[in-house]
Amino acid sequence: MQKIQTDYLIVGAGLIGSAVAMGLTKLGVDRVMVVDLDLTGEWSSSELNAGGVRATWSQKVNLLTSKLSIEYFAQHASEVGYRDCGYLWLHKPETMNAALKAREMHVANGWPVDVLDVAALRSRFPFIDKTSDLAGAIFGVRDGLVNPNRLKEHYREQALKKGAQFHHNVWVCSSEDESSGSKKIKAFQFSSQLSPEHKKKLLCENPTTFTEGTETGEWIEIEAKHVVNAAGAWAPHLAQVLGYASPSVPVRRQISLFQTRDVDLTNYGMIIDPSGVYFHPESIYALSGFAIADEPAGFNFEYVADRFFEEHIWSHLHERSSAFESLKHVSGWAGLYENSPDHHAIVGRVNSGARSSNLFEAHSFSGHGAMQSYAVGIALAELMVKGRYETLDLSELSGDRFANGRTIASETWVI
Repeated sequence: MQKIQTDYLIVGAGLIGSAVAMGLTKLGVDRVMVVDLDLTGEWSSSELNAGGVRATWSQKVNLLTSKLSIEYFAQHASEVGYRDCGYLWLHKPETMNAALKAREMHVANGWPVDVLDVAALRSRFPFIDKTSDLAGAIFGVRDGLVNPNRLKEHYREQALKKGAQFHHNVWVCSSEDESSGSKKIKAFQFSSQLSPEHKKKLLCENPTTFTEGTETGEWIEIEAKHVVNAAGAWAPHLAQVLGYASPSVPVRRQISLFQTRDVDLTNYGMIIDPSGVYFHPESIYALSGFAIADEPAGFNFEYVADRFFEEHIWSHLHERSSAFESLKHVSGWAGLYENSPDHHAIVGRVNSGARSSNLFEAHSFSGHGAMQSYAVGIALAELMVKGRYETLDLSELSGDRFANGRTIASETWVI
C-alpha cells in the first residue's frame, strides 16, 4: 500500500476544493493535496450548473461572500469568462417591498442595484411584454455570468503553480484519528480511466470498500495534518467517513436548453421570473432552470427532457412574453444541489469531538458555490493557517449552528 503524508488534504476538487487549494498556496502552504474521483467533474455540481454569479441576496453574509468573489472574477474576466450582464429580478406587488428593503443593504455595502418600474422594465427589456401582474423589477448591475469550468481551472492553475498536487481517480473509503492529531485516510485509487456510467454508479452508491478483484487499482494511505471536506453533494457521505454527521442532503436540479425564434437574448444576462424560472443566453441557445419544490433528496441524474421543459419552463415563460409562445426544446441535463437545513453554506471548523480541531468543511452551497467560491477559498484558508478569519468573517456559516440553534434566516432571493 502506498503511503503519503501531507499537511493539508482537500477531498473534492470542484470549484470549492480548488479555490481552497489556491487560498492555501497564496498563504505560502506548500504541502497541499487535493483528491477526487474525477478531476474533470463530469457529474459534479461545478460542471452541471447555470454559471450565474450575483451578490443580490437578502442575507448579508451571502452578499459579502459573493461580492468579494465577483470582484475577483472581474479582475480576471477573460480567464474565467465573467460578464457583468446583470441579474434582472421580476417582482409582483407582494414581493416588491422585500426586494426594495434588500436593495438598501446591497447599496449600503457597495453593490449597485437599479430599481425599474414596469414602464422602465418594458423599455429596457422590450420582449418582456406580459407585465400586468408585475410591480416592477430589481436589476443587479454587476451580477452576471461566469464560465464554471474555466473558473475551476483558473483556481487549479494558481494552486499548481505554487506546489499543490491534484490526484485523479481517488475514492476515500475510511479514516481514523492518529494520536498526533492527524487523520489517516484510506482511499482506493483506480488505475484506469473510468467510464461515465462507472463513475455515476460509484457516485450514486457511495461504497466504503471494494471486493478484491472487482476494481483495478491500488489502496493508498494518506496521513494529513488537516483535512477539508469539500465534496459537494457527497459531503454528507464523506462526513460519515471522516467521523462526524452532516445534516445536508443532495437534491436534483434540472436545466434546459431551448431556441428562441422571435427574440435574440445574446445581450441580456440572467432573468428571474416570479414563478422561480430563470433563464439566460447560452451560446446560440437560452438556458433555463427551475427548482421543483417537492423534489426528493437523493443522487438522481435523470433529465426528464420534454416533460420538465413543458411543465416547468415553457408553461411559465409563455405567460411572460409573447416572444416565448413558440420555443424549441433542444436538450438539458440534471445536476445536484447540496442543501443544508436552512439552505445556507456550511463553512469552517468541524466541532464534533476532541480530535476535530484539524477537520474543516466547505459545502452545502445550495447552488451558489460558483459565485461564492473565491471568498470561501480565501477565508477558509486563513482560518486553517492563521486560526482566524481576516479578509471575511464566515463564522456565521459554521456547521455547529444547527446544534446550537443559530440557523440563518431564509433567503428571499432564491433560484
